[in-house]
Amino acid sequence: MAIVEMSKIKLMGVNAHKEKILDALYKTGCVELAETEEFADTFRVSSSESIDEISALHDEIGRVIDFYTEIIEKSKNKKYYPKNAASFKNFFLSYDEFIRSESKKAAVLDTVKKARGFIEELSFFKAETGKLVNFNNGLAPFLSVNEKFSDFCDTKTTKVFFGTVNKDEIPKIEKGFSELGAINFTVLSESQVSVVLAVAHRENAQAVADVLSAGEFSACSYKFDCTAKEKIAENNGKIQEFSEREEEIYIEVCKDADALKDLKIFYDYYGFILEKEREKGNFSCTASTFILEGFVPTEKTAEVENAVHMVSDAVFIEIAAPKEDEPVPTLLKNNFIVRQTEFVTDMYSTPNYKEKDPNKAVFFFFMLFMGVIMADIGYGIIMIALGLFLASRIKVDNGTRRLWYNIAIGGFFAVIFGILFNSLFGLSVLPFSVLPSPVPPGGGQEPTGLMTILLCCLALGVLQIAFGYFMKALNLFKSGDIAGGIFDGLCWVLFFIGFVFASFNFLVNYLMPKGFENMNAGVKNFFDTAAMPGLIVMLSALLLASVTAGRKEKGFGKVSKSFGAVYGLISIFSDILSYARLFGLMLSGMIIATTFNRIGSDLFASGAIGYVFGGAVILIGHTFNIAMGVLGAYIHDSRLQYIEFFGKFYTGEGNKFKPIGSDLKYIYVTK
Repeated sequence: MAIVEMSKIKLMGVNAHKEKILDALYKTGCVELAETEEFADTFRVSSSESIDEISALHDEIGRVIDFYTEIIEKSKNKKYYPKNAASFKNFFLSYDEFIRSESKKAAVLDTVKKARGFIEELSFFKAETGKLVNFNNGLAPFLSVNEKFSDFCDTKTTKVFFGTVNKDEIPKIEKGFSELGAINFTVLSESQVSVVLAVAHRENAQAVADVLSAGEFSACSYKFDCTAKEKIAENNGKIQEFSEREEEIYIEVCKDADALKDLKIFYDYYGFILEKEREKGNFSCTASTFILEGFVPTEKTAEVENAVHMVSDAVFIEIAAPKEDEPVPTLLKNNFIVRQTEFVTDMYSTPNYKEKDPNKAVFFFFMLFMGVIMADIGYGIIMIALGLFLASRIKVDNGTRRLWYNIAIGGFFAVIFGILFNSLFGLSVLPFSVLPSPVPPGGGQEPTGLMTILLCCLALGVLQIAFGYFMKALNLFKSGDIAGGIFDGLCWVLFFIGFVFASFNFLVNYLMPKGFENMNAGVKNFFDTAAMPGLIVMLSALLLASVTAGRKEKGFGKVSKSFGAVYGLISIFSDILSYARLFGLMLSGMIIATTFNRIGSDLFASGAIGYVFGGAVILIGHTFNIAMGVLGAYIHDSRLQYIEFFGKFYTGEGNKFKPIGSDLKYIYVTK
């Protein structure tokens, strides 16, 4: 029973015990709450104000956590970097410790207040530093001017024009001033943006302004009683002060890094409180009682009832089967090995509660195909070692950990197929070879070996697609559609069985004439004898499936559905051809391995230095090959599950079972 049977729980309790009951349900980890049916004389409790308040604090703690995390991460190469920083990422906490988190509220709020001050300071420093840097950039053209800005001022009889122009405009300005006469024009700093000074009598001021304006003159707005160099030095001093204070804040945060643990605990605790408050809005209430509903695994109903009765004796619990049309959450229960591939299925869609769990089949075919693609003893051993090592470093059962376990299990299958193909890092080292290698020693291509492996890969496709229709039959039987299970599922399984027996000798003879000649006489005679019965079964199953395809339609729909079922054979055989990618990926990996081996061995022959370069080529080549091989195997293997396999039977779109309080971000609560 991979998909756990669920029951509907309905609980009525007194309002005074509401919190204790919800905490008890959380402790069991077995109850997902749902919106409660409204009854006569009941009402919903609106708690929007408390939710807003809790949500605001929850969000602010989240921002402080991000702030602390960012500061600590930026301090990684500093002396004050906290040595125990890694322990603050994710950690385990007992249920009692988690529930008592409220006692840390005062300390957490002090940390939040202090962090808020740090954040405001750093924001101010960043803004002011940006302004000062821009200010310095504006002062840069005046660096070579040794006079104070305040020196460039008007007198009673003269008008001073001090500012910048584009270097290319200077000749134009000089020409304009030569026509006016009695103008003192000086270029104080010549660069692309040049600093110029023009002094003229007041009666000529307008004419001078017109000439400068035509030359795109920009008047200097600075009136400081200092030079540009002195002002920039002053600004840099302020920037340095900001930087030093910023460093002090970094040091203070890192010294207070232990507070990050309490912040994360309190964040998840208040997330739990927030969830409870929101769930309360789904309860039906009276003045003194409340009613909640939810889902619980049937095997855990007694545990849940006992947990509730331990905290309240004023409670009534009713356990019943879910209604037929009611959406029920999905909880999977598989052994440790199969559980590792659940995330492969979940990336496509969580299984629907009303269908069979496909994960056992996904595990078998996913690992089998990964083994076929990698098909090397050495690569498999590396996958096992690397996968187990990296998985062991992750203490939480999440998707990343399962991914590494998948690679390790896939490595086991790669070792098996590596033995069958007699391949160790692309070399033949065993005294036997069960399967013909697509890339035999010497690098030549032997058609019999190629076609045999290609045919085997297509046969795996037939097997998986046929099993997909078998799964479809099981799902239809489970839903009570017996006719659908027979005509839409089992008929196609029989079609594939008949197809294998009817076409086996023909395909082997056509694709591998030499192999057919060497085939065991008993095997050949068996399939010769079975060809006609197989053909009869195949055609009978196809006829039955097509005739019954339109059984639920009316009028012309019956004919079109029947025709569509036969026409669908094109899609089915197209899906089977998709499994040739197993052969292509395996072949490319073997060719790359043997190519790097050949290059390395050629370099070995060139002497001592050749051993260095040859070893490097082989090491880098095989590292690249295994990395690309595992990536390609994962992507294309998943594609075969999602499109060719799931397309035949899988409904999906289920809702994963989420017990109250399970959506925690940083901590993992143990009972």
